Amino acid sequence: MSEENNDIQQDYPVKEKIYNKRDEDDDDKNFRGKDGEGKYPKKNAKYKRKVCKFCADKTLAATLDYKRVDMIERFITNRGKILPRRITGTCAKHQRQLVREIKKARSISLLPFRVI
Repeated sequence: MSEENNDIQQDYPVKEKIYNKRDEDDDDKNFRGKDGEGKYPKKNAKYKRKVCKFCADKTLAATLDYKRVDMIERFITNRGKILPRRITGTCAKHQRQLVREIKKARSISLLPFRVI
């Protein structure tokens, strides 16, 4: 029987493991996938999460109004476009309020729709 097992093993050769350059390198600085723990490495450790100005200061949120053009102007570009949440750091709730007030101010021409 042992001779038969040897014959079977010889018929089916064992595949050798193919090593990539990544396997040869000890330092995984260029490797951007998952590490051994199954977590992705942080892209920028210095990144600081933005905090919503209106959530931090409740009085500022209460005074959010279309008539306060000086405050609303901080949330539009010099071309008149509304800045997105990821840039300003506002939360979704206050971004919706802010957009509503900007559109009101535009409709009564306190703010421009578009600057050419």
